[in-house]
Amino acid sequence: MRPQAPKTPVPHASAFHARTARCGRALAAAMVVALAGCGGAPAQEIGPRSDATSTQGSEVRRPVDPTSGPQITGLMGTIRQDQVVGALEPRMNQFMRCLEPRLAEVEFLGGDVRLSFRIREDGSVLWVYPSATTLGDRAAERCVLEVASRARFPRPRGGEAEFSWGFSFDPPDDVRAPLAWEPSRVASALTAGGDALRARCGRAGLRVTAYVAPGGRVLSAGASAPDAESLAALDCVADGVRGWAMPDPGSYAAKVTFELR
Repeated sequence: MRPQAPKTPVPHASAFHARTARCGRALAAAMVVALAGCGGAPAQEIGPRSDATSTQGSEVRRPVDPTSGPQITGLMGTIRQDQVVGALEPRMNQFMRCLEPRLAEVEFLGGDVRLSFRIREDGSVLWVYPSATTLGDRAAERCVLEVASRARFPRPRGGEAEFSWGFSFDPPDDVRAPLAWEPSRVASALTAGGDALRARCGRAGLRVTAYVAPGGRVLSAGASAPDAESLAALDCVADGVRGWAMPDPGSYAAKVTFELR
């Protein structure tokens, strides 16, 4: 069993908690690079609570921007991990409050979230999108993105900078977790509705998480994107999946994550 970091209560919702990764501090920023991790170990994937390595204050440098085209050469800017944490950690209560209004409809709402950022030279957010999320509720995910987009960072050195940062939400302790479904359980629904949804939303390669109520009704759905350009399709995809008829999970709701290829 993976050790878990201490839980922090959400204001005005004592049963609801957020769990954050630990790598030498309470909240670790996950930088998308292959540099040394905590204690100097090589960078590696270490689980959903900490997406990649942290760098303990060293600068993170990324090679050529893959979306910039051939006219851009050289390196992007850099920003230190402690600067990322300093900008985002104070917003944790705001992130957690994004889930409070949704708990009345989806009482077991929870999951992991990883946000990918690009920040301008003045420290403002150029874009942020959910590069991975198992939250399963698009309304809550939109709120999280709105909070993240208002963050201000120190000016990166050498130009615009990119990084990713993640955290986790736990559902209330006194609520039974939904059944965990494998993607194969919704293969028939994906076959029936997937092609039309891809055509309507104009994107594939999105990863969807949904909660399915007894009877097969989708309670809520959310999605992550492979890049910033796919962000606009997430509402369309989540809305479409909410209209699907899913298999009946029986007497209690289920949660499933699958890819819209």
